[in-house]
Amino acid sequence: RKAKPTKHSAKSLGLRAKAALTNAGGGKEGKKDRLGGAAGHAKFMCAHCGISAPSLKSLELHHDSKHSKLPWDPTVHEDLHAKHGGTSKGVAVRGTTNSKKLKAKGLTKKPRKIGDDWEVAGTGAPRK
Repeated sequence: RKAKPTKHSAKSLGLRAKAALTNAGGGKEGKKDRLGGAAGHAKFMCAHCGISAPSLKSLELHHDSKHSKLPWDPTVHEDLHAKHGGTSKGVAVRGTTNSKKLKAKGLTKKPRKIGDDWEVAGTGAPRK
């Protein structure tokens, strides 16, 4: 008796998972998005030397270490994400193609980019 054939190979399942979770493709917009947009991935930048920092606390630690002679003033350092409207937008992330998961999110079809906004294909409704 023959063994039951497998419906999905480990290779195909791995490729599907990678495609669903990896931010790749999207052309020029996708590349710009992967680099963090105009703000970059770090939220704050040192006003004295230009080093990036993810939070004010880590920027304060950097300041105490490298600029100890200067007084610490958190108002000097600007929030780059607020200034540039955030960081990555997820332009080229494909997401799931599972119809049950899409239906649970209120999407009947795959979302697509129309103009400058994401919409659910065919419905004209903006994506949540």
